[in-house]
This record gives sequence, structure tokens and C-alpha cells, in this order.
Amino acid sequence: MVMKAKRAPWSAWIAGTVVMMLLSGCAGGLRTETIIIPDQAGTVPDTGVGHAFEVNTIYRLSDIEEFKVNPWRWMAPDTLARQSWGRSGWERIDRYSLPYEKAEKLMELDVYPFDFSDLSPNGRYFASLSLGNREHPGSLLTLISIPEGVKTEVNAAHLLPRWAERKLMWSGNSRFVSYFFMDEQGGIGIAAYDTEHEELKQYTMPDQNKSAILHSVKLSEGGDGVIVVRSEPGKLRSFVLGRWKGDQLVSEYEHSLHEDGRVEWLDPNRVVFVGTDGTLFVYDRRNGDLSVLMDQAGSFALSADRQYIAYTTNEATIDVAKLQGNNLLNRTTVYHGLIGDEMAWNPDNSALLVQGRKPYEAPTVVAPGVAAEEPLPAASQRDLYGQQAIIITFKSSK
Repeated sequence: MVMKAKRAPWSAWIAGTVVMMLLSGCAGGLRTETIIIPDQAGTVPDTGVGHAFEVNTIYRLSDIEEFKVNPWRWMAPDTLARQSWGRSGWERIDRYSLPYEKAEKLMELDVYPFDFSDLSPNGRYFASLSLGNREHPGSLLTLISIPEGVKTEVNAAHLLPRWAERKLMWSGNSRFVSYFFMDEQGGIGIAAYDTEHEELKQYTMPDQNKSAILHSVKLSEGGDGVIVVRSEPGKLRSFVLGRWKGDQLVSEYEHSLHEDGRVEWLDPNRVVFVGTDGTLFVYDRRNGDLSVLMDQAGSFALSADRQYIAYTTNEATIDVAKLQGNNLLNRTTVYHGLIGDEMAWNPDNSALLVQGRKPYEAPTVVAPGVAAEEPLPAASQRDLYGQQAIIITFKSSK
């Protein structure tokens, strides 16, 4: 399938080379992509620390001594929620308010932990899927509103494929929750629940390679677009960008991914992802343009309003920038010494939650006016890849 891409004029960017890439998308043929590469002598310079993003305070989140915990989620600009399990089988959701030191129990479920579950990005819903088996194929999708505790249960009569990760994925606006399923004939599909219309829909994935591992499926905020992350034996992890046509998924674009495997919707027509070489891309499905935001990125997180981005670098730094078109403005390093695996902006973009691994060196704060780091224990006593979670708050002017 050949796609002819248009290129809009840019003042601070130059048109890159038109690259012919062999992608296994719609028809498996050659596809023409316009890659727009930033001009190194452009008019959008890095501003350095303290110009647009100035760190105010850094909070360290304490560990929870439980059997298992899920990542932290924002509920409000200064409130977090976290889901945990005890060894005796109970499941609990706690709330943490500024300064994030004391847990307040929101709800406790006196049942054994569900097969898989997650909190919505806005911390307002708890979703879980209790799986059936061949003798009892009926599965149950449960949603509970937080903190009201209103429960919604939806029958989902299908199984989970053995070659799919047990993962629920929320859309960025917390409206849709989706996962993979297998029907009675062994066909692979996608189930998506709409919390706004309280409706579960099921879609098929035609011509799905049975040897592929399915990692995640995420809907756009309007529910009309879908991103499937998958991998095949001997091949790099990749994502498929598609749309619904009736009750089927139609593939529009495919690209290989960085080991992090993260892809996010920037708007209804554009997605952001990191390629295998660490290049941060924006793909526009309206015209096929593939634009370069920056080189050498790792994990990243977009703010809810898509105005800001946080990303990791090879130097174990956390950097932030403002998104304007396909430009990154005011790039600023706000923390050094943490490999961020999970990051999330709070609802008003005044703070960044970072959950990740510590490198060998002691972490240091780049921005001035921030409390000093605690000293690390001796090398023989510390964990090289110890887990850590922090909140970086910013001064009001960005």
C-alpha cells in the first residue's frame, strides 16, 4: 500500500529525506513516509533550567509493605491513589494527600485478588476482570467508582488468549477500558467498555498471526481509534494503529518500537512513540507524516491536556518540555539519577509523578532551591536496581 504524504511548511523545521520503509501494515507493501527532521539551527532553543520549568519541591513516596502493589495514580492535583494486595488475599485502595506520607483507606474488597485489575488514569475508577475457564467460560468485568463505591458488573462470556498479556488498558481520558479476548472458535478480539454509555463492545482482529504476543490495546479518547502493541518471534516489538470498521479492526499503520513499548494518543489523529533507535516520533494518520520530536529518548508521558511532555534520557535524567505543534519548547532537565519506568502528570500540570529504578550513582537534583538528597547506603548494602517513586512539583509559571 503506497501512501503519499503531504508536508506542511515549518519555520523552525526542515523537510527530511523521504524514506521508503517496508512496513507490514495494511497490505504489506512499500509505504512512502515523509519524515520531518528538526533543523539544528532553528529558532527554538533549549532554555535550560529555571526558565519555563522551575522545580519547587520533590516528595519521596514511601514503600508499601504488602504482597503486591500497582503503580500510583493521580486523583486530584495533590492527591494520589494506590491499589495493593495483602498476603491473606484482601485487595485495598488507599488515598494519599499532600505531603503523601499517610494512607487513607478508600475501600477494601474481602475477596482474593482478581486475575488482573487497574485504576483509571484519573483515579476515579477501579476496573477488574475475573476470568472464566473452559468449564465456566463466563468472565466478569467489574467497575467501581471512587470514592463513591458504586459497582457496575458486566458479563463478558469469553476467555483470555494464552498469548496475550493480562492487562487492562484505559484511554487517556479514563472513558474506555479495553483488553484482548478469545471467542469459542479460537478467534482473537478486542473488548472495550465505555464508562460514559455503560456499554461493552467486542471487535474481531482478522488475519491475526497466532504466533504473535499481544501486549496491550488502547483506544483513543473518542473510541474510534485503537493502538495494539505486539511482538512476533524473531522480530522487534511493534504497534499497529487502526480504526473500527463495523465490528472489525482495520490496520492503517505499523512501526517498530523502543523496548519500553509505549505509544500514546496525542489527539484523535496523531500518536507519539519512541522508535528502536530512541527517536521520539509523532505520526499523523491523516497525511502519513512521521515527524521527529527529538533523539535519544526512552520512556515518556504526556499531560492530560497534551500541552507538556516528560521523557527520560540515556543519562538517567528526567526532562520536561512544552509541546507546540511538532516542536518541543523549553526543554528542561528537572531530575538526575532515576530511570523513569512510569511517569504521569497531575491534572493541572503542576507536578510530575515518576516511578522507576535508581542507577548506581546517587541521585542528584538539578534545579536550585530543592531539598538535598538523602545519602545512599554503602555500595554493598544498596540495590542496583532499587525501585523508587518521587513527585516533582513545579513553580506556577511554565
